[in-house]
Amino acid sequence: MSPAPRDIWQQFLAADPDALPTQTPEWTDWVCRTRGWTDASRLYEFSDGRRLLLPLMAWHRAGVPITAESMPYGLGYGGPLVAGGEITHASARSMLTDLRRRPLLRVGMVPDPLKADIWAAAAPPGAIRVPYLAHVLDLEGGFDRVWQERYRSDVRKNIRRATRQPLEVHQGSGADLVDVFAELNRRSVDRWALQRGQPLWLARLVERRRDRVGQLSSAVTALTSILTSWTAHLHGEPVAAYVLLHFGTRAYAWMSAMDKELARRTDAGALLQSLAIEHACAAGARWFLMGEAAGGSGVEAFKERFGARAVPYAALRLERLPMTAADRRLRSTVDAMITARRDLTSETRS
Repeated sequence: MSPAPRDIWQQFLAADPDALPTQTPEWTDWVCRTRGWTDASRLYEFSDGRRLLLPLMAWHRAGVPITAESMPYGLGYGGPLVAGGEITHASARSMLTDLRRRPLLRVGMVPDPLKADIWAAAAPPGAIRVPYLAHVLDLEGGFDRVWQERYRSDVRKNIRRATRQPLEVHQGSGADLVDVFAELNRRSVDRWALQRGQPLWLARLVERRRDRVGQLSSAVTALTSILTSWTAHLHGEPVAAYVLLHFGTRAYAWMSAMDKELARRTDAGALLQSLAIEHACAAGARWFLMGEAAGGSGVEAFKERFGARAVPYAALRLERLPMTAADRRLRSTVDAMITARRDLTSETRS
């Protein structure tokens, strides 16, 4: 049955203890309304009475569906909702087989990293595995235990230092959050372009296509039931912004931005991260998904200082045409061009 009936979808959310905020119908509605996707969710019923509900979004061209994703790249984790939270290998394989039969150029699934193994084992021959490295923090025992046993000592020191700074920290969402995030995001994009040797116009063009500010602007009113945020200012100057999604036992670090120099001086980034973790614990979350990071990067080191563990996993793609391979070649070409330009600039300066 597709799209899945909303009343049944709500029943699955209540029955799956591992449901993610990005598996809610509110998230699907928001993505479809603001990013141009269409609700293609599917309700599966098996002969033995078992049922699965898969949040799924389709992308159309001229009214023809081209791809379907659960979830689209950069828009959270997908996979099915299951009463009780556990899915059998047979059910997972049946669902993937059905998706492969769909008349689409590509079907993709980015599962909850903590449940990715079952999907890797159930993937049919020819499925493309796209590797990622997520970081997940165990919140068992509540915030006091997380603080004492999982935070590293230097993180606790930095957070205490941040509380002694003249920082103004606000929790909530609204136009003020969007304005702060937009300014900090602009600074971050320019900084990343400089670090990579990337033309500033190209970095800003890529960011306009990603439209993180536009996403946040619409989300603060459409996703009030699952979204919480924090901002930090120093003497009126924006320093950091952090956006958290939460539903049930899962908290998900969605967006953040900061002024690197001001954040380094005040430890505002560490403070907002800790406030989000404390909030998730108080709200009953069991796991805090901190998103992906490249192995060996500074972002990975930051997350591990809070006690998050690295969880390698793979997104699955079922393709009729080599779309992933073409995308990789394009990215490789662009990276090579940027590297060549950076090397040329360095030689010219020397």
